Amino acid sequence: MELFNNSEHGGNIARAAKKYGLPDKSFLDFSASINPLGPSPGVYEAIAGELWRIRHYPDPDCGELPLLLAGHLGVERENLLLGNGGAELIYALPRALNIKRALVAAPTFSEYAGAVKASGGSVSCAGYRHDPGELAGQLAGYDAVFICNPNNPTGRAFSRASLMPLIEAAQRSCTRVIVDEAFIDFVADRPEKSLMKLAGGTPGLVILYSMTKFFGIPGLRLGAAVAVNETIRLLKKSKDPWSVNALAIAAGEAALRDVKHMSDTLEAVREERSYLFTAISSIPGLKPYPSEVNFLLVDITGAGMTTGELVEKMGMRGILVRNCSNFEGLEAPCIRVAVRLREENERLVRTLGEVVAE
Repeated sequence: MELFNNSEHGGNIARAAKKYGLPDKSFLDFSASINPLGPSPGVYEAIAGELWRIRHYPDPDCGELPLLLAGHLGVERENLLLGNGGAELIYALPRALNIKRALVAAPTFSEYAGAVKASGGSVSCAGYRHDPGELAGQLAGYDAVFICNPNNPTGRAFSRASLMPLIEAAQRSCTRVIVDEAFIDFVADRPEKSLMKLAGGTPGLVILYSMTKFFGIPGLRLGAAVAVNETIRLLKKSKDPWSVNALAIAAGEAALRDVKHMSDTLEAVREERSYLFTAISSIPGLKPYPSEVNFLLVDITGAGMTTGELVEKMGMRGILVRNCSNFEGLEAPCIRVAVRLREENERLVRTLGEVVAE
């Protein structure tokens, strides 16, 4: 099955304001899965203190951020490369590593396919019933396989052990394994799920990472890749040396120093995800799937409407939810909703109930 890129994503408040005729700030955005607590307070202070730097080129070595992030991830500095969000690195990978034919474990984020196609390659997708390790026998002829762990949009996280058969098979077939761990910080047992510490010593394995979701700074764009030295060297040659701006560097450093905010985030997401799962489950026609991150995939088969109709009705009421119809491989009509704070989550549940009952 061929995977076609559709770049429709969540979080487009400006477009929603024009479409529904409401002010930007009036929307509750459940379509983008960002830390419900927002950035650490120290991030705002750091940005304010570093505004003078916008008159100068940013530090191409990114200040202290690489060392701080390497410590947070448990990897070596030389195995890490920062980028302007994970998306910049996703698009750099096919160019840098000459990926012409890729396999994508679906359903998942559409930009993996978009990146390969943008560089002139072709993409196929393959589903799996239990874990991506089932793809181990399908790698022949592919330059790379893309996996998202925890997966977007399902919210499911796979153990390191379940992924090892795929990595071992990929080494035998000379296929690169690219694992996107953009949401890994939300996972309670992260050490059991992350492949990050293996990447620096495993040729052919690349781990992508994002600071925009967990640390709440999507507007600043900050991501990283972790791999063996040679892969990092090739990636570095394929990207702009100043792609990480000065304010993003300052924000990233401040965010990584605020350990309490990280702990508070995990607790808030755990509590509110549980509430949201139970509350949505009580709405006739809606079925949320268990998740280990800060969003829920919701099957709306029983709601008596299409995903487009439900999304439209919610948008007219000032609430944005993610239409998942462009995720190749989903077997049922679904929406995705972010985990936010209690008052906001209650409004989402109340409005969903009203819309489904109409």
